[in-house]
Amino acid sequence: MIRRVLSAALFVVAVPAFASNVIHSATTEMGYTVHPEHAQPGKSRAEVLAEMDRAKANGSWAFLRVGAPVPAQAGTLTRQEVLADLARAQKHPTWSARRVGAPVSMD
Repeated sequence: MIRRVLSAALFVVAVPAFASNVIHSATTEMGYTVHPEHAQPGKSRAEVLAEMDRAKANGSWAFLRVGAPVPAQAGTLTRQEVLADLARAQKHPTWSARRVGAPVSMD
């Protein structure tokens, strides 16, 4: 009984979220239907051109135009600052859990 109520509640919550998508799943051979009228407005031409000008100015356009990942920018910290930050992090009681990728708060 509880499962039915819970699944019905999830269905009622999830279905309206799909209505805002352009592509809806369907039980057809193709597996989906397209509803362009559900598309959300995008960026204006001026916004796109301004974004492209910024990318050209900061050098990331050379990577973005071919679909390559943009290399990370060099940090402003000195080697001593990075080593001091590492030493501080290693003193934290959860360092052993954090260094293997476990999500741990820095508190």
